[in-house]
Amino acid sequence: MANLLVIDDNLTNRETYADVLSGEGHIVLTAGSGEEGLAKMGAAAIDAVLCDLKLPNLDGLATMELGREKFAKVPWILITGHGNEETAVAAIKQGAFNYLTKPVDLARLKATVESAVRLADANRENRQLRRELGYDEALARIVGTSAGVRQVKQIIRQVAASDAPVLIEGESGTGKELVADAIHALSKRSGRPYIKINCGAIPHDLLESELFGHERGSFTGAVALKKGKFEVSDTGSLFLDEIGEMPLDSQVKLLRVLQDGSFTRIGGTQPMSADVRLICATNRNLKTEVLANRFRMDLYFRLNVVSITVPPLRDRREDIPLLAQAFIERLNLRHGQHKELSDGVLQMLRRQDWPGNIRELENTVEKLYVLTPGKVIEADGLAHGLTSEPMPAAARAPVDADEAVRLLVGLPMDEVERRLILATLERCGGNKSKAARQLQIGLKTMYRKLETYGVKE
Repeated sequence: MANLLVIDDNLTNRETYADVLSGEGHIVLTAGSGEEGLAKMGAAAIDAVLCDLKLPNLDGLATMELGREKFAKVPWILITGHGNEETAVAAIKQGAFNYLTKPVDLARLKATVESAVRLADANRENRQLRRELGYDEALARIVGTSAGVRQVKQIIRQVAASDAPVLIEGESGTGKELVADAIHALSKRSGRPYIKINCGAIPHDLLESELFGHERGSFTGAVALKKGKFEVSDTGSLFLDEIGEMPLDSQVKLLRVLQDGSFTRIGGTQPMSADVRLICATNRNLKTEVLANRFRMDLYFRLNVVSITVPPLRDRREDIPLLAQAFIERLNLRHGQHKELSDGVLQMLRRQDWPGNIRELENTVEKLYVLTPGKVIEADGLAHGLTSEPMPAAARAPVDADEAVRLLVGLPMDEVERRLILATLERCGGNKSKAARQLQIGLKTMYRKLETYGVKE
């Protein structure tokens, strides 16, 4: 049995492939677009992907390229229309496992998927062997040799084998999700489902449905039965990112699950249970949240069995050149080029404070990569938004309200709105839902405004 993902914008095709492969004993997830498929790959452990070449917006080749960038070991089977075999062969040269032509022969479909699953099993066994020899790719993705990073990796190795809940704390952009990924990858559940959910990105009134599921007709819009994340991640791991954003009523229900191991779908009457290893992350200080009555103390102690604090980038400056080099190598692979950072750039990057941590560093390196026409990225490229000296502490201090208003006097109202929205978004660590709530505007309005300002994901 394997976890498969079918990506096809044709509903009939999706259902046909899913029915055939489910009949072979596999668990099959489906997606109607490349974007949706990539999101599902990030939320569950996928063993193989069946993807149509012709998709709206993001085509099959682009989807595979992005998917292989993050999940390099997952085999892809591409489906192409008759007469486009040349494109499919080119896709194999880019890393696809195999291809099928339409109309798809279902017997060949089953045989090709079985071959891909065997490859996935072999890759998994290879990763297990590498772990036993003391090496793991998930740990290797946490780049750094500083004392703080070495300590984080040591704790990961110690706690991965247990089923104890883990609370990962740290500022936004420090790599908390990578820590969660490594814990699951090194655990005995590594071959089982690994589901991720961002508690701050889901409207409060929908969070309970996402976690525990709902029955058909249980509320307006519930047109079909929906399995919750706890149910889907049974025997695996569930990663709750931004747990500090969870509303109090949802915290009560989560606590109940942790206490007795059972839950009920919305609108349901039958108690259900799931064997789930819980990993949580937050950029908030949960002790402070408990004192402010925004987080339940009993839930905090349930979650904080093992605590891992990921250090900010300013406290591990020796890792900055290593991270920058890793980002350059990834960009070179993506763009088929060979650029490099000069020693001067690496030293200047190391002197920055990086309030946005690794995420900010990665975005800066990519900007320098794009804006540099030559093969060597020199120090003068840092004029695009960086200074050569660390930002003074006084400059990082918050501006008082009167001074903030004076800075906006004389600006057009559209510019005032733009600065306010972007500043709020930055303060919320890029969390659009949270920023929209603070600004008291709709999420659709937030996305529309950001599109107007040219802000991309």
